[in-house]
Amino acid sequence: MDVLTVFAASESNSSSHVTVRVYWSTGKNRRKGLDVTLPISCSDARSSAELIAIRYLLGDDNGRVYSQNRSGINLKIVVSKGAIKKISKKSCDKHELIEYAYPILTRYADAVIEVSKDTSWFPDDSELESIPVVDSTDYCGIEKYQIEGLGEVAITKHALERYAEYCGTINTQNAWRNILRRLKDRIQIVPMPSNVMSHKLNKYGKAPEIWKHPDDTLHYVFSIRNNCRVLVTMFCKDPDELRTFKPHIENKISHLKAPKQ
Repeated sequence: MDVLTVFAASESNSSSHVTVRVYWSTGKNRRKGLDVTLPISCSDARSSAELIAIRYLLGDDNGRVYSQNRSGINLKIVVSKGAIKKISKKSCDKHELIEYAYPILTRYADAVIEVSKDTSWFPDDSELESIPVVDSTDYCGIEKYQIEGLGEVAITKHALERYAEYCGTINTQNAWRNILRRLKDRIQIVPMPSNVMSHKLNKYGKAPEIWKHPDDTLHYVFSIRNNCRVLVTMFCKDPDELRTFKPHIENKISHLKAPKQ
């Protein structure tokens, strides 16, 4: 199992921002640090900085410590702030932190989150070398990917769950990888029936896009936000088809409706 440890060790304030020094480690022989800058208005700078460090170290081309396709399977993330574990368990309602935490709710949802106050592993000054500075504004909101033919794309947690439901994937890692693979493979935009368009307008406030593969019944629903296609959900049939007969569900309904003897 890969183990990434992050610890927000100190912070300093200026007139315009807060800078938090975060130490990180992937083992005894790899211990470094980075500085995270946050708005002066940030109410929980250290928790926010640890979340940003996680995003930078797992997903950024300049800071990535594991492979590009890394997800949460066989990954442990050790943090010093309990609020981060609460977010992963969906028991924290701090919107400010959730904005930085999207990857641990989606791509890395299968990771083990552990809280530790141990500081004995902190790197020596001789190990630090240059300290990268990470701007929090680059790591706020949902994680985005560049996909040829679609442009900038983001995937919501709900879309991951719907894909797993329809395709029978056993974990978030498989769902995330399969969605990205499918979005890169001959996907085409399809027209929506007028009744579906009306429903989607009421739900999302603007017309979404529906894409699918020519040889597959799975439809991908994108909401356009700031020039980014956000995959919000998916469905597995043409929206104007009749309801699919599902024997196991119909049998349950028939049983419930049957008069008692």
